[in-house]
Amino acid sequence: MQHDTPHWSTGLTPAARTVWAKHDRREEKWLQLWRHMADSAAMAARLWDEWTPHNVSKLVADSLPGGDDDGRRLVVWLAAVHDIGKATPAFACQVDTLAERMRTAGLEMRTAKQYGDTRKRAPHGLAGQVLLEEWLEQRGWSPRTAMAFAVPVGGHHGVPPGHEHFHDLHQHTELLRTPGPSEQLWHDVQTELLNTCAAAYGVEDRLADWQAVRLPQPVQAVLSALVILADWIASNPDLFLLIPEDKPRSETERIEAAWRGIELPPPWSPAAPAETPEELFEARFGISEIRPLQEEAVRLARETPDPGLMIIEAPMGEGKAEAALAVAEIFASRTRAGGCFVALPTRATANAMYGRLRNWLSNLPGNEVRTVSLAHSKAFLNDDFARDMRAGARTIAAVDLDGTPESLRSVRNDRWTAASELVAHQWLRGRKKGMPRSAVQRAGAGTP
Repeated sequence: MQHDTPHWSTGLTPAARTVWAKHDRREEKWLQLWRHMADSAAMAARLWDEWTPHNVSKLVADSLPGGDDDGRRLVVWLAAVHDIGKATPAFACQVDTLAERMRTAGLEMRTAKQYGDTRKRAPHGLAGQVLLEEWLEQRGWSPRTAMAFAVPVGGHHGVPPGHEHFHDLHQHTELLRTPGPSEQLWHDVQTELLNTCAAAYGVEDRLADWQAVRLPQPVQAVLSALVILADWIASNPDLFLLIPEDKPRSETERIEAAWRGIELPPPWSPAAPAETPEELFEARFGISEIRPLQEEAVRLARETPDPGLMIIEAPMGEGKAEAALAVAEIFASRTRAGGCFVALPTRATANAMYGRLRNWLSNLPGNEVRTVSLAHSKAFLNDDFARDMRAGARTIAAVDLDGTPESLRSVRNDRWTAASELVAHQWLRGRKKGMPRSAVQRAGAGTP
């Protein structure tokens, strides 16, 4: 699969090339919007091709007329246009020097002080969803269909905007385009960026077919997750340097270096266990005498036509947890799921299960790296999880918010010393990436 970033930016007008996306006030470095769009699209392509579990990508593909090809095109395109809301006066006015560059190109805007608190009505996610919906509706899409496809743009910071947010923004359209002589240029630049991305990422000829699609909410959620992940990676200045770069790199070098740097493991993809139930429990759990409940669970998991929900009820000590994990492995091999989610009612029970879960993961066949996360709020106090975190630590920079850049940094203390080692990958932790107030464990690799 070819991963080179399309060089579509060379055809942009001077005004479109002045629109900015990132700025570091400490070092006075910045990044053009077109470049962040291309970086995000490239990361989305890698996530789809090399990281997303098959059952997740299939969920998206099955909702589109072109199947997997349509799914990939849609994910990459949405990642490309997710920050189109930054091509607005409300966002661009935040940095005087960069705003002045845009004014010189004809994109007039007030200063941030002149906008005052009104500017808060147009966070760039919301603004981007409005612009994308307008663009789709101009191509004959119904408002309902346009909104469904634009949800990942509006919600790429974690929470989709509500109806009241749209209402407030529509009362202040000057935040989207400055009224007066430059209003048309603002519209032209926004349209130019959307048009160019549609052509560059292969969706221009698919829009007519997609406008008849009713995109289910689970698919909207998966698309949002993939866009968020692509944006997180592309927003990391340690992976994607701001300009001016000390050592400028080609577009291909940027993408390759970033993907190697993030080191996301591939999705868990277990083969169907060939062992007898007795052999399976001996290999995975060190249990030499299998219980009838465990044997029956394995039999049902293998014979069920369509794997779904299996409920196991039995007294304590009957081996329900081991039976559930064995069933999860069998079901995952049949559905090509990319991970396993274990939920428990308290921190104490979650901590106790964590060690057992790690042992199971360590005994699974194959040499690939497997990631595991203990998701409750006191997980760092668990010695086993602390060890896994040290194995998976790396430098991460969180995505920027409107006017409030944030960063989360850690130092990787050691490298993975064995391909089969368990790690707590940094991308499974942090703001909006887990369930910090619940006693939930997440294990496996690759589930968005």
